[in-house]
Amino acid sequence: MGRTITNGPGLRWAAILLAGVLLLVGLFWLKPGQDDRFADAAPQMEAVARALGKDEVLGRRTIGGLTFDAIYWDGDVVVFSLSGAHRAYMWSPDRRPGDTLRVWGPWYTHLSDPH
Repeated sequence: MGRTITNGPGLRWAAILLAGVLLLVGLFWLKPGQDDRFADAAPQMEAVARALGKDEVLGRRTIGGLTFDAIYWDGDVVVFSLSGAHRAYMWSPDRRPGDTLRVWGPWYTHLSDPH
């Protein structure tokens, strides 16, 4: 017959391993998503948009947990191009830019097809 471990070092290590796995899963589950990071970053992003000169292009930078490859004016819209994604946030207080989804207030998002 097989032997069942009900105490001792084997059970202790199994409990430690299970606790570690549960901790990692919990940390991943509680990590803020992109929408949460956007909500936190939006006031700072708006300040950048308002201060950005019409001919100015800002290179790679992180604002409130979101990393952007570039920030620039495109017509009357300020584009925040997300790093590593085919997505951009757009600040447009006067009108809705074409081919975008409204996030809230003057903020829109655009998903581009990489092909």
